[in-house]
Amino acid sequence: MSRFVFSRFARYFEEVARLGSIRRAAEELNVSASAIDRQLLLAEEEFGVALFERLPRGVRLTAAGEILIYGFRRWQQDLSRIKFEIEELRGLRRGEVKLAVVEEATFDFVPNALASFMQDHPRINLHVTVAEPDRIRQLVLDGQADFGLAFDPQVTPALRIERQARFRFGALVPRDHKLAGQREISFSHCAQYPLIIPDSIGYLREAIEKLALRAKVLLKPMLTANNLSFIRLMVAQGRGIGFVTSLGAEADAKAPGFSYAELSDRGISPASLTLFAAAERQLSAASILALRYFAVYFDDLDRLTARRR
Repeated sequence: MSRFVFSRFARYFEEVARLGSIRRAAEELNVSASAIDRQLLLAEEEFGVALFERLPRGVRLTAAGEILIYGFRRWQQDLSRIKFEIEELRGLRRGEVKLAVVEEATFDFVPNALASFMQDHPRINLHVTVAEPDRIRQLVLDGQADFGLAFDPQVTPALRIERQARFRFGALVPRDHKLAGQREISFSHCAQYPLIIPDSIGYLREAIEKLALRAKVLLKPMLTANNLSFIRLMVAQGRGIGFVTSLGAEADAKAPGFSYAELSDRGISPASLTLFAAAERQLSAASILALRYFAVYFDDLDRLTARRR
């Protein structure tokens, strides 16, 4: 059918079905009857069934023809909706995009991904919710967020994965610390000093606990907090070593209060930053466009990472 939907056949077929006559359709469309008949015969050959009954005084749709005309009309309705949404993207109408993201992505990733989108589409309103991975997943499934960005969300058939990128774990070390300036460092080495870690069960806390277990270190943090911005501030003040993924490693390396060092420990799987949407939900044109900007940013980041390996 795809060969015919965007061809002249669609116009011929619908007009013949409407008028019940090839001759009258030819007059209406200002083409020859033989040209219309030829298109109909080609379509019937491809489908392998007759689309019209040839009657003494015209034609009548067969059961297969009825199915096809229904499909055409539904396609036309979809096309009208698509045209409307494309107009929205051209800035003729306002739109709204709701996204839910993990906190660690807000330091560098999300602002960079949104910068060009906001510049190109200033009339589309954005609403960003920062939450834990499980909450992000639920917001997407409930329709309260158009798409989500989270580390290692629980994947089910209800979610459609758009992009993924893997990030290793690293340490944030105060600038004036003995360990500052190292490119790599082991968790057991970090554990000899005061630690500042997340207090909630999530991708980062789980990784830290696995690292402690493998290093045979009793985890006794000096400070726990449920906010990564606060943890970064405390590290910058020299109160301890924190842990993050390599997601914002470049920005962390340039930060005035601390340096970033990748953890040298092996056997811990990298965290997968995942861009996802609800599998069965139809997104608005504005949300589809925003999702595309994020996908392109993922692809660019992947190419950049590949060149550095």
